[in-house]
Amino acid sequence: MTTQLIATADALTTLDLTPEFDVTYLPRKIEAQLAGTENPFHRAMLKNFLRHALLEIAGFWDQILVPELTIDEPVYRISERGEVHVLTGHLQVEAFYREVAETKQNVMAARALNMSVGDFGIVTEAVWNHMTPGHLLVGELVGADPAAHYLIQHNIMQNFVYTADAKLIGERVYDDPASYSYQKLDPAHVVTPELAREQLAPFLARATLD
Repeated sequence: MTTQLIATADALTTLDLTPEFDVTYLPRKIEAQLAGTENPFHRAMLKNFLRHALLEIAGFWDQILVPELTIDEPVYRISERGEVHVLTGHLQVEAFYREVAETKQNVMAARALNMSVGDFGIVTEAVWNHMTPGHLLVGELVGADPAAHYLIQHNIMQNFVYTADAKLIGERVYDDPASYSYQKLDPAHVVTPELAREQLAPFLARATLD
C-alpha cells in the first residue's frame, strides 16, 4: 500500500509562522486578499475588515464603532479559554475595545493565517499573539514578572458578519484553550502601543472604504 501525500498551503497545517512578532503581517495579508478579489461586496467587506483591524491594533478604539464601519447595536460572542462572553450593543462593545486599549493589550499580530471571504462574511483561522504587560498575568501565570512583557500565543477562529452594505454586524471568536503558551520577552523585543501605531500608520492612511 502506498501513502498518498496531499500538498497543502494551509498555514496552520505547515505551521509556517512569521519569524517574529509583526503587527504588519495581518494588514499585508488582507491587502493581498483585496488585490485578488473582484466581487464588489467582498471587496467592501475586506476594506471594512482591514480598517477595523488597523484601528483596533493601533489603539484607536473610539473610531471602530462609527456608522461607516459598524451597525448601531453590534453583537459579539467571544469564547476565551472555554468561557463565552456575549457583548450586546454599542456600549458593551465599545467598553471592551476601550479596556483593551487602556490596559495596553491592543498590540496583536497573527503569526500564521488562513482567510476566506464570501457572501457569508469573512472567516479567519490564525495563530494569534498578544503583547501583554506582565502585571496583568499575575494570578494567571505562575511566576509572572509584573515588570516584564509576555507574548501570549494561541489559536483562534473568527467569523465577521456584515450587512448588505458591508457594515459590521458582529464577531464570533472561538479560541483553542489547549493552545495557549507564554513567552517572557526581552525588553528589546517588546512592541509598545506607540511603536505599533507608528508601524501601522502607512497602512491606516491608505485603508479607506472607497
